[in-house]
Amino acid sequence: MRINVYSQELTPEVLLIEKESNTGLVYSAVQMILHSSDRLHHPPADDDRSAVTFRLPKSKERRKELADTFREMANLVSKARLETGLD
Repeated sequence: MRINVYSQELTPEVLLIEKESNTGLVYSAVQMILHSSDRLHHPPADDDRSAVTFRLPKSKERRKELADTFREMANLVSKARLETGLD
């Protein structure tokens, strides 16, 4: 699967999400909130904004691997050549 997110859709907002299942387990995720139209959100308490959600693994070592992956992505963003595309 490939997911494309354009730079114009990115926002600085990131969230830690925690939800308890009906079995009592708590699942965690991190979300990158994307730009979306205010017209999509009817009542204000309904947060159905566009987002990319990364469900977190249970084990400490897999979480470290995921954090390392995100750090490497940030490193590659810093090293990438400047583009002439849209901001």
